[in-house]
Amino acid sequence: MDHGYDPQTVIQHTHDRLGLILIVAAVSAAGGYMQYLGAMRRGARDKTFCIPLATNLWNFAHDTTFVASYRSWFDSEDHDFWLLKLFWVGLIVFSIFEVVVICQILRWGRRELFGTDDLLRAVLIYAVLQAMVFGIFRWFQEITNDPLEYYGLTTTVIMASAFNISMMKSRGSRRGMSEFILWGYLVLSVGFWPWMMLSDNSFCRPVYWLMAVGNIGVCIESIRVYRGLPEYVPPVRSVAASTAVPAPA
Repeated sequence: MDHGYDPQTVIQHTHDRLGLILIVAAVSAAGGYMQYLGAMRRGARDKTFCIPLATNLWNFAHDTTFVASYRSWFDSEDHDFWLLKLFWVGLIVFSIFEVVVICQILRWGRRELFGTDDLLRAVLIYAVLQAMVFGIFRWFQEITNDPLEYYGLTTTVIMASAFNISMMKSRGSRRGMSEFILWGYLVLSVGFWPWMMLSDNSFCRPVYWLMAVGNIGVCIESIRVYRGLPEYVPPVRSVAASTAVPAPA
């Protein structure tokens, strides 16, 4: 039995419920900006990366693929949908954010993630991983009937918060994380799931409720875990060591 959504129904429901959908979509978008803007700022402060590797790999594959599919959103005769054109503009911005996070990973996280201080080796490892994830995402597109990219968008929301708890616990402190970022994940999810469910009844099936409850639950648990961690104190370089003059030989 085909449980896929009908693109024309999604478009019609969006027009019929425009006020509600614009509100929850705006809430979801605000959460996404909180997530990445907070992560870039905290990453620069703590000299690390704040978006988990798997999350950024998947988001970059999704967002750049969406942006590269310009003709699907602007020249389609089957579904001329203004919301997808708005997505396209927004995902250009998020693709840039994801490039910044890639730079933070390669600059400050290569030893933590790849066990090397060699930048070239880290770049090569990252490139291979990203190519693999592009392949996985392309395969996902081929096996799903997703004309409006709503399934793809759903995967990015699920992936967004999936690895935060393990990253925080592995570091053992609040390094590379803030409550602002974690509230961003929660706001993203709280806006996203009502948006999907208002768009088409196929998104109201039990499996979507299960994913929504689980996703929001993980976001709430992430905040609880964060509050239980010690504050990160950056190492302070000794003034005496930095100003010491070597003794003559």
